This record gives sequence, C-alpha cells and structure tokens, in this order.
Amino acid sequence: MKKLRIILAIIFSCLILWGVGKLYIAYNLSHYAGYYVQQLPRKEGTNPELVIILSRLDDIEKPTRNKLSYDFDGNGAILLDNSLILSRRSYIHLWDHTEDKKYVFNKLGGFSYYYTDDIDNTNSDIQYQKEAELLLDKILSPILEAQPKPKINLQKLFNEKYYKQFN
Repeated sequence: MKKLRIILAIIFSCLILWGVGKLYIAYNLSHYAGYYVQQLPRKEGTNPELVIILSRLDDIEKPTRNKLSYDFDGNGAILLDNSLILSRRSYIHLWDHTEDKKYVFNKLGGFSYYYTDDIDNTNSDIQYQKEAELLLDKILSPILEAQPKPKINLQKLFNEKYYKQFN
C-alpha cells in the first residue's frame, strides 16, 4: 500500500512538472515572439515581423514612446500619431489618414495593393510598395527594438512552429 502511494505521488509530480513546463513554453513563445521573429528564416516577399507583431500584440512588449498607441478591441491595431493605423482583419491594412492612402498586405505580410477612396481602383506598383515599407518601418522599428531577449532561448521551437508559414 505504501509503495502504491509513493508511485502515485511520483506520477502526479511528473504530471505537474510536465504541465508547468508546457505552460512556460507557451508563455515564452508568445511573450518573446517579437524577439524570435527577428531571427526567423524567411523567403523573400514575406514579412513575418508584421504578421507576428499584429497577431501577438497582447503578449509582446509595447513601447509607449514614439507616439505609438494600441487598440486591443477586435483584432487589434497600432496607431502612430493617430494618422497611421496598422490593423489586421482578413488581410493586413495600413491607413495613412494624412494623405488618405490605404495599403493592403497579404496574410504573410507581403504587399498586395494600394488604393485611395475607390477600392475598385487598386495599384500594386513597386513605388507604392516602397511607400508602404517606409510607413511600416515607422511603426514596427520601435516595437522590434523594445523586444527583450529571453532568459531561456526557445528560438528552435519558434522556428519549428512558424518556418513553414513563411517559407
């Protein structure tokens, strides 16, 4: 009877340790996603930083300087001076309200097209892609710079999770 209790205690302890380990891994991968995504291998035409930052906006470190603000209603959005809005819906949208320009990115963060008021009149010229990249840099650079380095680096697990999506 005493042996059975010891065996059950050992099994229970192992299950508790396993569960805590799984919870820590999930926390680490989401909280440090902004750090890990910067080292993620990717193919050209994808922007994993854009996708991961928007999808993990609740979990990552967010700088409050550089006139950045955040909206966590719905899918979440990042606002710069209330003139640039970066949000995620079925696609990723970047609105420049000062010039009334709208840029759309695909689910991998690649530039899709540009439009103004008429959604039927889209344009995917390289000129608009470069404009969009400059505007994105204003928003993403301060966020990426603020990402802390994890104490326990799980880059390999992060890469296994996201490598196929961006390659």
